[in-house]
Amino acid sequence: MRKFTTLIYALIVAIMPLAVSCEMAGYDPNNPPVIQLDVYELNIDGGGGDIPIYYAVSNAVKGAKPEIVSSVDWVSLKEVTSSAIILRIKPSNIDETRFTSIAIKYPGMEKTVRVSILQDKQLLNKFRFETVDITYNSCTVKYIPTDKDMPYMANIIDSEYFKQTGTTDLNLFIQAEMDNYRSIADRNHMTLEELMGRVSPQLIYTGDAERSFAGMKHGSKYVVYSYGVTFKGNEYTITTPMHQTFIELPMPDMYNASFTISSQMSGNMASITITPKNWDGYYNVQIAPDDSLYYIEPGSNPNDGLIRNMASYFYDSARKAMLNGASVEQFLNSSCYKGPRQINITLDSSKRYMVYVFAVQSEGGSIPVMRSVPSFIYL
Repeated sequence: MRKFTTLIYALIVAIMPLAVSCEMAGYDPNNPPVIQLDVYELNIDGGGGDIPIYYAVSNAVKGAKPEIVSSVDWVSLKEVTSSAIILRIKPSNIDETRFTSIAIKYPGMEKTVRVSILQDKQLLNKFRFETVDITYNSCTVKYIPTDKDMPYMANIIDSEYFKQTGTTDLNLFIQAEMDNYRSIADRNHMTLEELMGRVSPQLIYTGDAERSFAGMKHGSKYVVYSYGVTFKGNEYTITTPMHQTFIELPMPDMYNASFTISSQMSGNMASITITPKNWDGYYNVQIAPDDSLYYIEPGSNPNDGLIRNMASYFYDSARKAMLNGASVEQFLNSSCYKGPRQINITLDSSKRYMVYVFAVQSEGGSIPVMRSVPSFIYL
């Protein structure tokens, strides 16, 4: 199993802006690209899985992406995103550890970067996972245990949990999860065993299982996980280590919507005029001061990481409002706009500002999401 501290570090790296460009041009042989990885050695359990290696490129070549060269059939490339090289590691089929190294190449880079991969023997292969279907707000995962008679937990969690809680010990994660279920059992005058019997097969399974998850956050990373577990009264016994794999949900398709934005300043009062183009639905306005995550220096464009963070912030705001009882329409009417609009706002004269505007939409009453690349101006 990949060391969990590496996962936490990788999650931090993943939210950093990366200098990855979009089309082939601008290569400078005197200043060649350099690629940096969050990890150069992987220790994988026998179950394999989809393993991300996070990367950043300096002096990037437009349109270029990293490539891998593998000399073994049990390591292959699943996909390359703007921030991660996702490897697909097959479950081990031998009764001993196996080792390989892969080469990571990038156009114009002087030196090939290598990553060493050590996979445990087949005996540790207790689970493997398959992503059956994935959209920007849902996924279906197949859990496949080696022991078809073993009871096990089959679940998923937003990877932000680990970053926000600082959890690095998987045993402590399991303990916290079981403590939570024990509290639910106590409130309902049941034992932990009785509660888990009632939620089987919603959480506890035997044999192969397929679970579908909806209402997920687009552009976010999730950890699919399993561990063997048995129950007796209010006690539980962990029968296997926790196994996990990584899923990243895509962003929704972006509409060709843009906005004309202009502003007038009077002292520290800004009057911002917004006119939608090719869009008659709701849109959201974000004001970003120069000390915020979303402010970028003039001459730059928002990168993929910034857009994902902005989309996540909007989604979290909408979700929080609806958890507090607001309907989709109430949230959109109170937090978003339609049609041409003039907005007056008081600013801090000691700061610089950006204005972002992007289309938003709710499909079938679901939580509204960003649906266009933000238009922006500087104040």
